[in-house]
Amino acid sequence: MATKVQPTRAHTNGSAPSPRQLRIEPPPGRRARVPELVVGVALMVGFALAAVLWHMSSTDKKPALALAGPVARGHVMEASDLRVVYLATDNRIAHLARTDAAMVIGRVALTDMPVGTLLTGGSVAPQVTIGANEGVVGLALEPGQVPATALLPGDFVNVIAGPVEGAAAAPTPGAQPSVLATRAAVYAVGDLGTQGRRFVSIKLPEADANRVAAAAERGPVRLVLVSK
Repeated sequence: MATKVQPTRAHTNGSAPSPRQLRIEPPPGRRARVPELVVGVALMVGFALAAVLWHMSSTDKKPALALAGPVARGHVMEASDLRVVYLATDNRIAHLARTDAAMVIGRVALTDMPVGTLLTGGSVAPQVTIGANEGVVGLALEPGQVPATALLPGDFVNVIAGPVEGAAAAPTPGAQPSVLATRAAVYAVGDLGTQGRRFVSIKLPEADANRVAAAAERGPVRLVLVSK
């Protein structure tokens, strides 16, 4: 706003002009509109929160099977080991549905898994059972006769015959090892004392089981872990 100045008359006596003759009004300053600012910020926060809630409610939540507690490799899964969680994500995540519990219960965990792990079909393997014309042979083995990796039920091994105990003839250089059986399924594993000795039971066709048992009486045998 322009400043209004009233004209003054010259004074012959040299005195200062009267305040009524000179009037200066300062320009009005801007007033902060605090209530409008607060309302605007509140509206922005409200819209942002509404958008987040809408997105969360619109995302499809899928029930999935997870571990209720940690399990160790080789553990036989039970119903108490499972719990249902809900996946609220747009990404495809490998998991088993709530109705797939029968695919897990009674099977063997293939790895150590912490609590909350989402389960998949590759997390477990079926237990080994004995069928018709099959046999299970138990082998007491020293640390050098078994793989360093801990054997578990469901693993597959080849059985190799070692030198016969008390044999005078030295093994022929370059001779191929005597393979007694291939892809025998590990049935059970246990410890023998504290020196690393293991008692491993393997399942084979009945004739192969008899041959492995007879070879183990003559001398040591070794187990070779093979892929499933």
